[in-house]
Amino acid sequence: MTGSSAAENGSLGTWRRLTPAEQSALRRAGHVKVWRPGQILALQGSPPTSMFVVLHGWVKISATNYRGEDAPLAARGPAEIVGELAPISGLPRSATMSAIDEVHTLVVPRDKFLGVLREQPRIAEEIFRTAAIRLQQSDRLRLESGGPDFPQRLAAVLLELALQHAVDWTAGKQVDLRFNQGELAGFARVSRSTLIRGLDELRRLGVVRTARQRVTITSPRALRELAAGRPPPAVEA
Repeated sequence: MTGSSAAENGSLGTWRRLTPAEQSALRRAGHVKVWRPGQILALQGSPPTSMFVVLHGWVKISATNYRGEDAPLAARGPAEIVGELAPISGLPRSATMSAIDEVHTLVVPRDKFLGVLREQPRIAEEIFRTAAIRLQQSDRLRLESGGPDFPQRLAAVLLELALQHAVDWTAGKQVDLRFNQGELAGFARVSRSTLIRGLDELRRLGVVRTARQRVTITSPRALRELAAGRPPPAVEA
């Protein structure tokens, strides 16, 4: 069972944790840009010329491994800051960022971003806090994807992904995961056919609903029980 908490998850909205003065400083340093679905914000290996604040829509983070396979890493939604570590380190991008749907971002050039961090050091503290939480969640996701029973393992993987994206997880609301089946198979480290069988089982249990480019967790409580290896409670109609 996952060790993540709603408090950890809620802390991921880095933009919301900044003060109005800190947000204004970043707004003055950047400009708003709209991206079409599928458009690339930044490529893996490219120079770190800017960072992005997601104001609307969802961004997919993916990377290509040494075999040339494209592996999904995460999806980031509104109030998330993305692509911020490369401008700080000065190293090439470690991942590709692309728009899942129509995305509105605040784009801050690297030199101006670093200037804001010098003037507003608490922004850097919040960025590093988010980076630490994301690293813990990434480690947890890799751990959960290795269990022997696939429906339980898939439930745990979906739970960890939901904890990354759903601020109101403890409210028991439905959660939409903006990934296609190939991307979910990558997270779960299985073939697409195995993933489909696992999703069929979770649909039969009434805990998920699937559509193109999306899996909706309809019963968070039941998903948690499945991820823990316990029979899920009866799902309300």
